[in-house]
Amino acid sequence: MGVLALTTAYAYVGARDFSGDINQWLLGAEATTPECTSFRSAGWREYKMGVKTSAFAMSGHYQSATADAVDPHVFDNLGVASQVITTGPEETEATPAFFHRGMQADVNLFGAHGEINPFSVTAAGDDGPTGIVRGQLAVKMTTVTTTGAKGTALNLGLIGAGQYLYATLHLLGTAGSSITAVVETDEDNTFASATTRITFGPLTAVGGNWGTRVAGAIASDDWQRLNITAITGTWVIACAIGIQ
Repeated sequence: MGVLALTTAYAYVGARDFSGDINQWLLGAEATTPECTSFRSAGWREYKMGVKTSAFAMSGHYQSATADAVDPHVFDNLGVASQVITTGPEETEATPAFFHRGMQADVNLFGAHGEINPFSVTAAGDDGPTGIVRGQLAVKMTTVTTTGAKGTALNLGLIGAGQYLYATLHLLGTAGSSITAVVETDEDNTFASATTRITFGPLTAVGGNWGTRVAGAIASDDWQRLNITAITGTWVIACAIGIQ
């Protein structure tokens, strides 16, 4: 993927897809560089790597017509810790996705007379051990009613020693009765000898779900996918998978 105009970006935040509400989003990360200059630094300042932080911001058009709207969602989640956030510049499976957990720190609403009502939200990353995971979109937002593999199988590579397998599963909109999903890995894209690595559920309510990470090293298995193993009713889902 080369130079890309942001026309099909997406933002899945907890139980809501904000892609149709926003026209701007920003994912930021930084590391502090505390100074450690001494008399042995030969006249040059010295620095060490400090702590890292992550932040997410989005802004767009306010609306409050239903329970599944900007207004109730952002107010209900103000100050709520560890909301699952999955974003990316292109809502196409097997393209980069960035996911982390954050706490919504503020919300700003309304503007000038005659304008479309704006809103903006910022969230501070609050998952210290993980931070931001860069992976790929395995399942873009879609409606499911049956079991089986969904979305696109990913070839993210092997999970090496010191690395982990991560995944998010967003259940969006109106919930069905129950759903169980697993992230599987295998040595090729046929998944003839697939191994379950992460299990989501059974789940009975909409929301953002963060999979329990799986430590490497895992030999041979360089393909990953999402598989629905049990489902009752209709669900709207989205999933991202990453290794780091």
